[in-house]
Amino acid sequence: MRRLALLAAPAMLVSACTAAAPVLPTFTLTNQSGQLVRTADLRGTAAVVNFIFTTCGDVCPLVTAQLVRVQARLFNEGLGARVRFVSITVDPAIDTPPTLQRYAAVYGANLATWHFLTGPASDIDRLTREVGVLTGTAGRIGHTNLLLFVDTQGRIAARETSVELDPEFVLPKIRRLLG
Repeated sequence: MRRLALLAAPAMLVSACTAAAPVLPTFTLTNQSGQLVRTADLRGTAAVVNFIFTTCGDVCPLVTAQLVRVQARLFNEGLGARVRFVSITVDPAIDTPPTLQRYAAVYGANLATWHFLTGPASDIDRLTREVGVLTGTAGRIGHTNLLLFVDTQGRIAARETSVELDPEFVLPKIRRLLG
């Protein structure tokens, strides 16, 4: 009996290691230019997904500025076209496409590969719940900081909650997504 348990252990470890990564939940939202963006539109590219709101005076501006630096480095390395950045608002009542357009311009985000997304509050709420972003309560807008690294097949390969997103820390994760 003991021998059987020892023989089964490696098989259990292998199956645990090969378990499928969670998939980025489906969505159809509107970007800063008023165009619809679907989860399926990200397939074939790696994606870095985060959650923001434009009136944030805390983490959102810091994270956005750092991701702009990461995006610029990717373009300098010739990888920029293979990676999408996706910032989804948690305050769709305020963050309309024109508001998101202005926000992106303030930080110098390259909109060729970056979508700032908004949509119906119910869609945003469902998406944040499904990925595990806690949002504000009692009428207060806020959220937990979460960065998702999504591979070319739409699987969430890594989650990051740090606000220290130096390109030297983030770029290796993105390179791994690209293979």
